Parts: sequence; structure tokens; C-alpha cells
Amino acid sequence: MLVAATVSPVFNVLTAETSLRSAFQGVVDGIVVSLLVGVYILFVREGTLRAWFGQRGFWTDFVLNGAVLLGLFLIGRATGQVITTGAPVRFARSFSDAHLVFALPFFTAVAFAVQFVVQMNRMIGANVLGYFVAGVYRQPTDEERIFLFMDLEGSTVLAERLGSARYFTLLRHFVDDLTEPVLATEGEIYQYAGDEVVITWRMETGLRRANCVRCFFAIRGTLAREAARYEREFGVVPRFRGGLHGGRVTAGEIGDLRHQIVFVGDILNTAARLEEYAKQTNRELVVSGVLFDRVALPPGITAARCGELALRGVEAPVVAYGLAGSTNPRM
Repeated sequence: MLVAATVSPVFNVLTAETSLRSAFQGVVDGIVVSLLVGVYILFVREGTLRAWFGQRGFWTDFVLNGAVLLGLFLIGRATGQVITTGAPVRFARSFSDAHLVFALPFFTAVAFAVQFVVQMNRMIGANVLGYFVAGVYRQPTDEERIFLFMDLEGSTVLAERLGSARYFTLLRHFVDDLTEPVLATEGEIYQYAGDEVVITWRMETGLRRANCVRCFFAIRGTLAREAARYEREFGVVPRFRGGLHGGRVTAGEIGDLRHQIVFVGDILNTAARLEEYAKQTNRELVVSGVLFDRVALPPGITAARCGELALRGVEAPVVAYGLAGSTNPRM
């Protein structure tokens, strides 16, 4: 809104008349248009209609939302003129305003550029597009990160029972249900590997308000609330186990034909082995002692010491704790 309220008056002055009234009209138009567009994107496109748009193809989503944004621009601009002039008749006249010769092509380009960025961000991952554009990981970078490995329980049996197509649909539903908990806890999807999902946080982000722990149990809560739908469609409610560990990794861009940001280090292997141990011992979430000592558990989450674990592929024993508790931790 601040950017729109700054750019619009300058645009008005340059393309229409150099006057205080034209500049003020630009400020009002910028506020109204950005308010309408923001409400639509946040509460409709990414809210009530998120699942519906998720089932549409790339071009359908791209064109439809671009057209909606363009329509909101026209409505917002007309509303802005009514606000400044106090004359409802201006609403109709604004659609035939000669100034639209300049404004309409400009906003058309902006609307579809915004949609393209949103689509790219969804395809390669939240924040990842920003990392590529800013060149954050152009050179190998050492940083502290937390990784949560989650694996669907009984996946082989489920795949045999449901068949590959229905099993894939179940996986898609499961992954879709991760969305809100991951966003609410400021996480990033690092990768999908079959029936395994890896979520990551920068260390300070993951520790803040125990985001890394709350995410796991919030996902469990989402699945519990959707249990009836899973039972109805698949005859089973998916369950999963998790391994959580954090520390220093090296991150960087890799690949030519397909660009990707990759994290390497023993931290990832240890987190994967903790998730494996959780499955073997029928625990919900197993967290390393190193990370456990740094995170303040949310209310309703209990911890039990697992001891020093000799994990496959990890040289030194790892102190670990099993976490259990509420499926609806305070977000």
C-alpha cells in the first residue's frame, strides 16, 4: 500500500496533469486499489479459494487471477475518484477516462507480473524465489538451520491397498494439509521425497516460540480435524513420525539444467535417523538433545529422555528426547 500510494501520484502527474489534485487522486487510488488487491490475495486467493485454485492448471490460475486483479484495479480507481470528488457519477465516467490509456496497460503488466511471481513462488517454494533473485546462496554459505523429517507411517501397505493412483491422491491431500501449519510457524518446505517431507527453518526462526515443535503437532491437529474426510475417501487417516535436529550446514545453489538450493551436512543425516528411530520405537517426534536444550517446549507438550542413541551412519552417540502431547499447540 505504501509503494502504491507513492508510485500512483507520481504516475498521475507524469501522464495527466501536473497538479496537487492529480497527485492527491493518485494517493487515494493507490490506497484503495492496493487494499482491494491485498484483501483478495490474502483472504480469497490464499484463503477461502486456495484449495480450489490449487486444483486448477498453471495457465487457468494465472489468467483468471490476473483478470480479477485487473478488474479490482478498475473498481478501485473508480471508487477512489468517487471518494475524492464526492460525486457518484464519477464512478461510471472513470472507466472512459482518457488517463486509462496510460494507467490500464501499466496495471495490466503489474497484475500479471504479480501473478507470475506468485506462481513461481508456489512452484519452487516459499522464499526460495527470493533467495535466487537476491543471490543469497550463489556462493556456498554456512548457516545454522533446523530440519524436521516426517515420514508417512505404513506407506508400503497403504500403497498396496489403495493402488498407486489413490495412494498418490492421499499423499497430495496430506501435503496440502501441511500448508497452513508450515506457514503459521514460518517454515519452508525443503523437499518432498516420496512419502517423506522435509521442513526447514533458520535457527532463530525455528526456535522462536518453538516454531519447529509447534509445526509438527499443528500438522497432527490438522489431520485429526480432517479425519472424517480421510476415512470417507481413503478408509484410513494418515499418521506420520518425525525427527528434529539443528545445527550448522552449508547451503548453496547447484545444477545447470535445473537450479536448486541444497543443504549439506551431518545435521540432515542425523535428523533423518531420528525420524527412523521414531518409527522403530513408535514415538511421535524425536528431537536431538542439542536442539532440545535450546527450545522452550509449548504448553501441553511433554518430553521423555530416550538416552544416548547409536544411530545408523552417525559416528557419535546422540542424546535424544521423545516428544508427545497436544495436537493443537497454541499458534
